[in-house]
Amino acid sequence: MLPLLLTLTLLLLVILNALLAFSIAKPDRRIWPPPAQRTWQYYFVWVPTLLSFLLFIIIGIADWNSLNWPALIRWPIGGLLIVTGNLLAWGGVWQFGLKKTSGAEGSLVTSGLYRYSRNPQYLGDISILIGWMVLSASIWANPAVLAGILAFVLAPFAEESWLEEIHGDEYREYLKKAPRFLFW
Repeated sequence: MLPLLLTLTLLLLVILNALLAFSIAKPDRRIWPPPAQRTWQYYFVWVPTLLSFLLFIIIGIADWNSLNWPALIRWPIGGLLIVTGNLLAWGGVWQFGLKKTSGAEGSLVTSGLYRYSRNPQYLGDISILIGWMVLSASIWANPAVLAGILAFVLAPFAEESWLEEIHGDEYREYLKKAPRFLFW
């Protein structure tokens, strides 16, 4: 069962990463961000994203602590990363708005969390995935989690040309002030 779940998860993530890479290479024909809500592009990104998150959880539970890591390490580190990641991700959603989080156009947000990072939601998602990798200590979940992290690293690159197109000089000025992630 685990090999099948991992294969399905990796297939979804290969599709997602390929769509993001296509969006980076061909911004005029991008898939992400979608040209509008509820379009095929919208679903082609969100369905694999949400399904892979669900499958990460299922795989991690089904293969719980196959790496035999001590609970005294897994729970505090994994738990802290998951809580911190959720605070960043949901804090960004709250500040940014659910529609813009889903790829809709809107005003440029440069305050709050976005003053320190252009992508606090992606940072949060990456933290959640690393936290789950540590907490579940599942050898089967690790390849899928790493492929998921790659998607959250690629996504900002797919968005940047679109944001520059929409917000112009205001976005170019923001690029100088806030790092893509944190320090780089």
